[in-house]
Amino acid sequence: MHGIVRGPDGRGMRGVMVSNGHDVVRTDDDGTFRLPDRGSFVFLTRPAGFTASPWWQPARPEPITFDLAEQHQSLPFAFVHLSDTHVSVPGGMAVGSQRSKAALYPEGGLAEELGDFLTALPELAPDVQAVFLTGDLVDHGLPDEYAALMEVLGASPAPVHTIAGNHDHMNGSHESVVTAHNYLTNTGDPAEYERHLGPRWYSFDVPGLHVVAMDWHTHELGLDDAAQEAWLRADLAQVSAQTPWALLFHDQPGRYVLDAAPRPPVATFSGHWHTSRVVEVDGVLHVNTPPAFFGGLDYSPPSWRKVTWDGERFTLDTIALHDPVGPEAAGALRKATIAATPRPVPAAGTRRPGAGLVAWQTSLAGAGHRQGVSARGDRLFAGSQHEDGPAGAVQALDARTGEVLWTAPTAAAVKVTPAVVGDLVVAAEVTGDVAAYRADTGEPVWRRASSDPLRRFAWGAPTPAGQSVVVGDQADLRRLDVATGEVLWRRTDLAPHHNLVNHAAPLVVGDLVAIGWWPSPQYPRGLDLATGADRWPAEAAASLADLAEAKRLLVMGTAAFDPGTNAVLMPGYSATISVDATSGRLRWVASHEGTFSPASPLVTEAGVVVTVGGRGLRLLDAADGGTQWDVAVAPAAPFPMQPYAKTGGTVLAPPLLVEDRLLLPGLDGTVRTFSLEGQELARLDLGIPIAAPLTDAGEHVVGVGVDGAVFALSKGDLS
Repeated sequence: MHGIVRGPDGRGMRGVMVSNGHDVVRTDDDGTFRLPDRGSFVFLTRPAGFTASPWWQPARPEPITFDLAEQHQSLPFAFVHLSDTHVSVPGGMAVGSQRSKAALYPEGGLAEELGDFLTALPELAPDVQAVFLTGDLVDHGLPDEYAALMEVLGASPAPVHTIAGNHDHMNGSHESVVTAHNYLTNTGDPAEYERHLGPRWYSFDVPGLHVVAMDWHTHELGLDDAAQEAWLRADLAQVSAQTPWALLFHDQPGRYVLDAAPRPPVATFSGHWHTSRVVEVDGVLHVNTPPAFFGGLDYSPPSWRKVTWDGERFTLDTIALHDPVGPEAAGALRKATIAATPRPVPAAGTRRPGAGLVAWQTSLAGAGHRQGVSARGDRLFAGSQHEDGPAGAVQALDARTGEVLWTAPTAAAVKVTPAVVGDLVVAAEVTGDVAAYRADTGEPVWRRASSDPLRRFAWGAPTPAGQSVVVGDQADLRRLDVATGEVLWRRTDLAPHHNLVNHAAPLVVGDLVAIGWWPSPQYPRGLDLATGADRWPAEAAASLADLAEAKRLLVMGTAAFDPGTNAVLMPGYSATISVDATSGRLRWVASHEGTFSPASPLVTEAGVVVTVGGRGLRLLDAADGGTQWDVAVAPAAPFPMQPYAKTGGTVLAPPLLVEDRLLLPGLDGTVRTFSLEGQELARLDLGIPIAAPLTDAGEHVVGVGVDGAVFALSKGDLS
């Protein structure tokens, strides 16, 4: 195969990289190139400051001509990172599926939202020079979805660079497979992507940076992993070793991908997990961005990232999309769950308009999310996150005044509540790293590194167990000695695969560790605290045989124990699950709305209070799961935080039981008080969404807003 690359003056242009997807060459002095006769496409590495339309053409024996045109690019180079747009069309149905995606996206397709966002870019971010869209562009890989996508991309005022995700290769099929890397995904057919968007791996240049785009899904399936890796080496061989490069990959790349490159990238940009996660591992920045138009699987609000490359490093500005609000809260909501956004602090002992008595309010070093605070004596301990960089913090506050007593910066976000054991505070970072700090000074005592900081998406809090903690996920569950950090036991075999973020911390009851996750294993597990060995017999799983859908046992959050019935109660997918603590046998499943609800059940003298995510509270009979009362809370949140949701349901966190009152924080910024009979007694408007559970701190009830503001409320105002 051969051809010519011409510059804006119509003459052949020297030194432009051209590839057939296997081999990479540079054009000769006269702009001509010659490639081996293999591959489906011939494509350019568009040089910095240039574009080409088309930049790729089908492979053929006839001469191929590319014409470059100047495209303004400069340093600093700003771009938008979007991921997982999942463009669908109203009424679209996947082949073999029993429901349309409208069940998840009730307002119809997402093409219009993507189009509106791209059209508004000159106003939203005038200095943005491109959009990097990292996969799951469409939802089922169907032709009409691609047609809608192409129309939107064609009208974009900024160039859009796309890569494929697993949904883009579905071609209407949802057949699943576990890959050689122990990864659950769908089978794939890349034909439809290639028909509309061309090569699935390619590169382009921006000022001072070489950008490589690859197809994670077919690589993961083993369809073309060797070919992609060989092309990557050939591509980078044509680029100076002094030129930094970045990788666009649908999934957060694992070690087996990065090790295939002849030298490490300076950064990777990904999606797939539907999370916000920014970490640095071995000097490489890894940026995982949540969906822009619906809630993430980490309960992040719809968000997008503006990324700026200055020739040496990247800076991030992550922005949450929210409904219009008043000026006081607008800035905080823009950075909700992303970075601390200090707001005016009400004077101690004063009342906010329409609110109760705020004893004190303190801004953490980072944003809040679903992590509450731990209370011990006269101190509070909190973790926070900074999603505009690989950073977080653990902090101690005075419980009486809110004064920050010490701050321990962390290398990655702390998205879970720290555990206090003796005189140490133990915190888990999103990489899976676990560290202990002195409770009185914040001095680091020990750190246990993650088994895989690239692939651990750790949102499970450490659970105290005597002088130890149990922490981890289904791929790496550990019991650690609190004094030394020594690993007392470790389980890496609890699930056949691990590829979705989970929010379930272990429940420790006596010598039992009860655990359950989503989407695997499909049945909860009971382990011996001393050894980590299985306590519940495998036959316990047979008790689910009468269930119509095994999915009803997928556990969304941390379990609770009911001593009255000796039951482990787990928040499941659209259900609450009761399991016998001794045998592990299923007792009952109470179905309800709120598919993704991570809030732990609350055991009271009246029954089991469960949080129906996005909807409200429900009281269940502890013996059989029957509904005793049900209270709906009107949706009024400024943005959705439940996975896949496009509208803002108010209820996400569990209530706190104070004496005989239920205190329910809401995403509308309101704390509601209910009686155990389900009657609403009081409301306090705090002005900022609360996704974390409240904490009883003796004199006060303490909570954390999504802006990272810790607030203390007088108990008297909550009744």
